Amino acid sequence: MTDTTPTAYRVLARKYRPATFADMIGQEALVRTLTNAIAAGRLAQGYMLTGVRGVGKTTTARILARAFNCIGPDGKGGPTAIPCGQCRNCLAIAEDRHMDVIEMDAASRTGVGDIRELIEGVRYAPVEARYKIYIIDEVHMLSTQAFNALLKTLEEPPLTPNSSSPPPISARCR
Repeated sequence: MTDTTPTAYRVLARKYRPATFADMIGQEALVRTLTNAIAAGRLAQGYMLTGVRGVGKTTTARILARAFNCIGPDGKGGPTAIPCGQCRNCLAIAEDRHMDVIEMDAASRTGVGDIRELIEGVRYAPVEARYKIYIIDEVHMLSTQAFNALLKTLEEPPLTPNSSSPPPISARCR
């Protein structure tokens, strides 16, 4: 008998997307800079990733989300440049189902109302993870008013109730 269970279709870019900094090819300077910052405990409240299509901006943002929120197999770890891939946060982020990692496609949601909705969630503390991460894909497609609203939040992020530092925000530009 053959197994006829259907498998979900995955786009090749997602199927072969690097899962760790070590898997990233051709981005040695970026990887070195980010891993050194994480090792030194110098996490910025926002990262702006730019470059031509296909260089790994969204991939880097997802790896950063895992690195910041990895708790390790024992559940006691802190931010690490080498996410374990086994803890509940790493697994949920890898499967695109983590409630504290919000990805917005700014190419289809270009208005100021969309950004206001996103900004409204920034003031609330993360539910499961250490940090709430916002990945804004194609941020250059935002309207002028929406971009100005986002810029104000990036410049002066609100402090979350249970944290002394603002949540990291990652924007992916063209």
